[in-house]
Amino acid sequence: MLRLTFACLCCLVLGDGTTSFGNHWKLPGLRSHLELSDPLNAPTNWQTRQRFLLDLLLQVYKPLLHQEFVEMGSQLNEDPREYKEGSWKFIKEFLDRVRQNRVPRPFTIYNQLDEEMPQNLLGVYRFLVLARDWTSFQRNACYARIHFHPILFVNALQIAVRERRDTEDLRLPAMFEVLPQLYFEKEVILAAQEIAWHQLTPIRLVTPKRSWKHIFLRYFSPREPLAKEEPMSADPLIIDNVRDLAHLSMDLELNSHWNNLINRLVISIEEAKEGMQQHVIIDGDRLVAFRGPGDEDSFKRRLTMGSHLHNSKIYLFNLKQFVAAMRMEDLSTGHRSAEVIDQPLITTGGIPYHSTSLDLEAIRRILDLTMEDLKNQIIDAVSHNKDYLDNSLISERIVANNYLNICRHLSLPINGYRVDQPSMLGLATSNLRDPIYRSLLFRLEEIINNYGKENVTQEDRGIMIPSIKDIAVSHLLTYEETVYTDLINLIDQQMLQSQRNNLQFLRRHLVARQRRLNHETFSISLNVDAPEDIIVQARMYLAQPNQSSPHFHLDDFVCSLKKGFNQFERLFPSAPTEPTLSELYEANYPSTSDSSKRFPTHLLLPRGTREGLKLQLFVELTAWTGWEQEGEGVSLPVLAKSLKDVIIFHRQA
Repeated sequence: MLRLTFACLCCLVLGDGTTSFGNHWKLPGLRSHLELSDPLNAPTNWQTRQRFLLDLLLQVYKPLLHQEFVEMGSQLNEDPREYKEGSWKFIKEFLDRVRQNRVPRPFTIYNQLDEEMPQNLLGVYRFLVLARDWTSFQRNACYARIHFHPILFVNALQIAVRERRDTEDLRLPAMFEVLPQLYFEKEVILAAQEIAWHQLTPIRLVTPKRSWKHIFLRYFSPREPLAKEEPMSADPLIIDNVRDLAHLSMDLELNSHWNNLINRLVISIEEAKEGMQQHVIIDGDRLVAFRGPGDEDSFKRRLTMGSHLHNSKIYLFNLKQFVAAMRMEDLSTGHRSAEVIDQPLITTGGIPYHSTSLDLEAIRRILDLTMEDLKNQIIDAVSHNKDYLDNSLISERIVANNYLNICRHLSLPINGYRVDQPSMLGLATSNLRDPIYRSLLFRLEEIINNYGKENVTQEDRGIMIPSIKDIAVSHLLTYEETVYTDLINLIDQQMLQSQRNNLQFLRRHLVARQRRLNHETFSISLNVDAPEDIIVQARMYLAQPNQSSPHFHLDDFVCSLKKGFNQFERLFPSAPTEPTLSELYEANYPSTSDSSKRFPTHLLLPRGTREGLKLQLFVELTAWTGWEQEGEGVSLPVLAKSLKDVIIFHRQA
């Protein structure tokens, strides 16, 4: 009987000490056994799904050691019933690539400009997004985590998660926390990898042997730890990554955002190529008959290019926005954005990125030749325009469709035709920190701008139009704020994972400290007089005085005008910081996220100056049809336009 009692007590104690995996970031002693046993505190379905993704992305560069996940992803899912109806054709093509070892595996060099990268990215994305249900998705995600290159897996996962019904409410950590090796400099990476385990978790001191009475009483007093621990501060361990100036091109969130939109563009291009090769059945019941084979071919192209046109539009918008923001930053700082900023980056495995051996003049000649070839393509397409599209739309489509080809043609000569070595242009994040890449974006924006649309106004047509009577702008102020990035994925793997997740034992977090640009809350009010009830779209953008371009987009919204006087006020609060990896682990409910494909919200205003940066705010009212104007090639008429001089100030840190 005594032995049985002793065995039961041991089981209770062990259960109290090893079941604390509900929250990965708190010590077991901080939560009571009674709380854990309460079914009301059991993880919700959302928490279970959220923590699955977080655990999957933990130490994504290293082999997966979570035993349950390893078993889940041990076999390739080749059952057609495990995928959505009608998708097996696409899945089968990808599974053939997997069997032929054509999909990059872990510990190989991943190059954004590799010829087969687009097909592999599309394949892994479909492998995840077309899984039939949550269980099938888990199996496929675990298999991809184990067998595919981590960058390829993460790039596909972040897009698939947003498009699945059972994952759209989940939050992925910031990509610069999941893949910090691609976003941080060598000094930060090495400093994080040198952190010892005892710097993050308290050391348990040796305690006297306890009698069975102490163990029995411990069960009824769970807050009293079994073993005493060395005192340790709960403050995070900080690695300083603060620069003298928070450059736009060095912004972590912007680079992560850019990587995501390039991946979406690549996937949509590949899908459009597939659609063009497929036979399309066209319903014969049309309102307008085809005038010939050319009209039918044009209709088929538009039918298969819908998603691609949407992602191309997003890419081009961000391209123009980035160039406008960089030029305004140059104006406020007095430094040219094309100046080289040393990037001491390293890759997984310690292979450094190679800089080009060419001088600046040689790089410019290569850029000129690349742009000359692109211009010739646009001129040829404009001369053979059978779709009756605006020349501006043709130029934008060619720039978007040829994005990867342009980068490849530029990268090969600049990097000495070394395709098996990593370089900045081939970096998996399409890195905005690369001055050559930034120069390319500037030149692409210039080509698009040369074919810009002529705004059509209604004033000359004698039509009753609304008028903007007044624009009121509150005080505009930018500043740099300190933000922290979780570096848990840079800690030595053996400290964090074995057959269990040791994050529960961490007392301190390891973070990088840097600064980013933000703005104080401001508002813009519009007074509009309308001769009749009408729905319009209002667009606001900033520009340098007496310059028609570039335009820095500020806001757009649809508004319903009533006959007579109308007043609107738009409020722009300061941008909050995104939750870190550790905060996502601790979350108990879904958190809202910015699903916009536009710039991060903390970059809503360009950097001001202490004396004040003088710009002009333009407000346009355009006709609103209620339909997306993605690929129609129609210039919307501008009903009313007004401007106001504004000044953006900057508060020094």
